[in-house]
Amino acid sequence: MKVMPFLKSQLVLTPEERSQKRKVVLRDTIALLTLLVVTAALFTGTVFLFRSFTNLRSRLAKRWLARGEAALHNGHPELAVEDLRSALAYSPGQRTIEVELAEALAGAGRTQEATSYFNTLWEAEPGSGIINLQLARLAARQNNQDEALEHYRASIYGTWEGDGTTRRREVRLELIDYLIGMRRDEQARSELLIAVGNAPDDIPTRLEIAALMEKAGDPASASQIYKKILQHGAPNLAALEGAGRTAFALGNYAQARDYLEKALNHPAIATQSAQARQDLRDLLEEAVQILLLYPSPSLSTRAQAERVLRDRNLVFDRLGACGVSLPGKPGGQITGPLIGPVMDKWTQLPNWANLTVARLQKDEALRQQVLDLVYETVNAADRDCPTPTAENALLSRIAKNPGAVEAQ
Repeated sequence: MKVMPFLKSQLVLTPEERSQKRKVVLRDTIALLTLLVVTAALFTGTVFLFRSFTNLRSRLAKRWLARGEAALHNGHPELAVEDLRSALAYSPGQRTIEVELAEALAGAGRTQEATSYFNTLWEAEPGSGIINLQLARLAARQNNQDEALEHYRASIYGTWEGDGTTRRREVRLELIDYLIGMRRDEQARSELLIAVGNAPDDIPTRLEIAALMEKAGDPASASQIYKKILQHGAPNLAALEGAGRTAFALGNYAQARDYLEKALNHPAIATQSAQARQDLRDLLEEAVQILLLYPSPSLSTRAQAERVLRDRNLVFDRLGACGVSLPGKPGGQITGPLIGPVMDKWTQLPNWANLTVARLQKDEALRQQVLDLVYETVNAADRDCPTPTAENALLSRIAKNPGAVEAQ
């Protein structure tokens, strides 16, 4: 097939036309490449500027956060508030900064602001342990007891970052201390039973729990913890002190004396304050004076008789001081709803007004009968007479639980 002459002439370009066409293609290619280069440069510049700005914001946020945390940890929450606000402005929405800002507000005494802030955080994360803990503290500060307890318990069973077991135990111990402060000792003791069961076998935690048991009015449980610590490992000063205090509270004055003597001879006692050392010495002195009044079975029969008679004379002196007329003395009238029946028992003793050391030394049954009656009289006087002083106050301690004085 032959191409028509007029079509063939149209398909063939002249050299000049081909040159022009190449120039156009080259120009368009260069323009396109230039556009691509400019676009790439602009994109690179934009990314660089964005990253630089982001890095700057991040550095500023970290700088303000570090300042705020330092102020907060150094006890200057009012300064921390502004620093943490600045940190949050550079890093909005950061939960950690928001929580610390709310803590700073609470520490600065801006309770309403802090409560509002934490409530907002709580609405977004009601199961947060730290947020519930802070709300509990704020409610306690405002004396909203029920709300405080609710948030404390929500904190214990809430979610925690890091070592949740440790944090939950710390919150429970804080709750216990709060319950003791509200005089809810029974609830505090219930929580302490849980704390003991979950506590690790390390001395600091055990000592903290034992101290709370003492505050909650459970010296017996505290004493067991102190003694267990002392049975395993080197003598611990805090455990010796606690064992001495609880033994004294339980009426076991022999053990109290032994533990307190060891505490005062412990090498670390010098690190205690002068007042703390004096308190221990005073408690030891009282325990020793009580033991000097107690007619211990380990003493000779004569020494026992001497102490029984001395204790009888002490309680009779107390009765006379509070207006009770003793039988056989001028006026002879016995007063006091509880003391009267007790004094009748005294008159039933054979030749009761002429008790002597010799009689008591020879007659063990009489010695025990007189001693039991001494304790009964002391307890009656504690209810019918004014608070005892001096040696009668010591005798009153023995009479509450004579069997515990030298218990092992």
